[in-house]
Formats: sequence, C-alpha cells, structure tokens
Amino acid sequence: MLLASRMTNPTLQKWLPQIGGAVVLFFLALTLNPFRFVGNGENLVVFSWFGGIQRQPLEPGAHLVLPVISETVSFDVKTQALTWKDNAEDAYGPRIRALTKDGQEIGAEVTMQFVVSDPPKVYETLGTDYLDRIAPIVRSVISSEASGFSAQDLYSTKRPVLQGQTRERVAAELGQYGITVTDLLLRDVGFDRDFVAAIEAKTIAENQLAKKAYEIDQAAQEAKANIAAAEAEAGRLAAKADALTKNPQYLRVVKSSVLGETLETLVSR
Repeated sequence: MLLASRMTNPTLQKWLPQIGGAVVLFFLALTLNPFRFVGNGENLVVFSWFGGIQRQPLEPGAHLVLPVISETVSFDVKTQALTWKDNAEDAYGPRIRALTKDGQEIGAEVTMQFVVSDPPKVYETLGTDYLDRIAPIVRSVISSEASGFSAQDLYSTKRPVLQGQTRERVAAELGQYGITVTDLLLRDVGFDRDFVAAIEAKTIAENQLAKKAYEIDQAAQEAKANIAAAEAEAGRLAAKADALTKNPQYLRVVKSSVLGETLETLVSR
C-alpha cells in the first residue's frame, strides 16, 4: 500500500493542473454563457474581435459562440412596418411634409413594410438603430418625387403614380443596405385648406358650366326638332295647296271627308 501511495501522488500531481484548468474553464463557460438560443423570426449577427462580422447570421435554434472574444446582436427578420401619421402613438413620426412642383405643401400619411433580409449587412452599414437611419431616406425620396407633380395632379389622378415611383426608389435605396421593401403606401395626402377650397370652387364652376352647356345643347336640339317639324308641316300644306290649285276635284274630296252629307245638303240648297 505504501508503494501504491508513492506511485499515486506523482500521478495526481501531474494531472492536477489540467484538472484545475478544466474546472476553471467549466465554471467560466457556465458564467460567460457561450450558448445562444435563437427564436423564430429572429437572427443573430456574430461579431468577433479577431474575425469581424460573420457573413452568415445564426438562424433559429441553439448555437455555441465563443465567449469573451465574440458578441451577438439580435435582429428581427419578420415583416416590419414604419408609419408616419399625425397623432398616432404607434407611428414613427407625423405626416411627411413635401412641396409640389407648383409650390403647394402636402402632408403624406405613409406606411412602409420591409424585411431585414441581410442582418450582417444591416449591422455593418446601418447599425442596430437602423430605423433612425432608413427613415430620413424615405422622407427624402418622397420629397424628391413629390416635387415632380403639381398639386392639382396629386389631388386628382396622379397619386398612384407618385406612390409607385416612391416605392421603386425607396426599394432601390434600402436594398443596398440589406433591407427589402415589400410595400409602400401613401394612405392619404393632405393639402392646404385654401388650396382645397379653390379646387372645390373651380370644380363647382366647371360643373355648372358643363351643366349650362348641356342645357344649351338640349335647347338647340329641341329647336332643330321644332324647325324640322315646322318645315315638314309647311311641306304638307304646300303639297295640299298645290294639289288644290292643279286639281279642283281634290277640294270636293277633302270637304266630303270632313263634312260628309252635310256638305251635300248645303250645296243642294
């Protein structure tokens, strides 16, 4: 037993540093938490102090990440909405103001739907506060596109055109940062009250003018119809007069059809 003890002590002394190191690493691992659990609709971007940003994000599931030298940032990869609307608590900001080609101010209520399609690129180019970076881009594009239309155009028929052009430009601008725009809606476009009053007055005047023109046209058509009827009647009378002039017997026929036997009695007397 003495011999076994003498052989065991050197063995323990040899492995004690490794055992101690393993224990320390075990407790460090528990303390630093190298495990990352990624939920549905979420991606984790991994940043390493040695390798920089990993191009492939961590998708839903359990992952092991080296502690101390690595950091992770969570990104929501579900469809998100950014809205500009007056007096709305869930909106990013108030309506977007812009000037039209003729200098009229409009206030656009806007909703943009988008997806963070490339989280590492978003983290690299925009950072974690990416909403505050993309919002000015949307405002700038809307202001730029609105300046190509007159207020009258946007009040009447060209609003869908503005919406389409704005959606296309915003998608192109944000695509280079790793964000995919799925839709952009101009839910409402407000105008200055004086402008709206002027447009409504103009519309009323145009409607009244159109109504008056219609009435004049109707009167002209009725006049033409009356003239045609009078001309037809005059033609019939002229034909009868001509027949009487050329054929006196025609008068007897007409009188007989009107007076009948009374005519014969009067003639005989």
